[in-house]
Amino acid sequence: MLINKATVLSGGCWANEFISESGGDMTQLLDWLTHYSPLVVLLLAVAAALLFLIKLIVEKSIAAEFEHKAKVFELLLTRRSAFEEKVLLDRFALVTGFSSQLELVMTQLNRIRSGQPVPDGFMTQQEIVPLTQVFIDLEVQRLLLGEDFHRVFTQQALLALSSANIAKANKEAWCQAGEQWGLLRQELRQTLEAAFSVSNIRW
Repeated sequence: MLINKATVLSGGCWANEFISESGGDMTQLLDWLTHYSPLVVLLLAVAAALLFLIKLIVEKSIAAEFEHKAKVFELLLTRRSAFEEKVLLDRFALVTGFSSQLELVMTQLNRIRSGQPVPDGFMTQQEIVPLTQVFIDLEVQRLLLGEDFHRVFTQQALLALSSANIAKANKEAWCQAGEQWGLLRQELRQTLEAAFSVSNIRW
């Protein structure tokens, strides 16, 4: 049985695409028909089609694998970004919390020096209870707080502790402690600005 040229050439667009991809053209196929029997040409065409399909499958597999890895990488970046955002939010909450506690301690110490009453439980057997808690929390939260904030708050806590031991008659030492507290407060604001750029936030 003879197979005419039209039958052999009826492979459609995929055949033309394969021939173009492999560097050949329709002239090559016609040349085969002049040298080989239609059956041989048909087998060659089938083999060429199989090679082309294999090539497409491999390319699609590579593309699919690349797309999968890209999605995984994007997911990791998203999770990383969310984690960093949570760390910053928690750190900011810690900073404002420690600042409020230490300012309150200094306010209560000033009331004691002025002869005013302070809340029950503020001092127990010469221990400043909220200040002790600050020292504990500073060590517990050190990693999340960061070394810069930990250093400033530790200096403030130590200054508050030393201020509590200043005699009432020693007004000069108390004034010096107040000046040092002001400097540490300013350093805290600078550290806060460097970490969060709060002044740049606008509605």
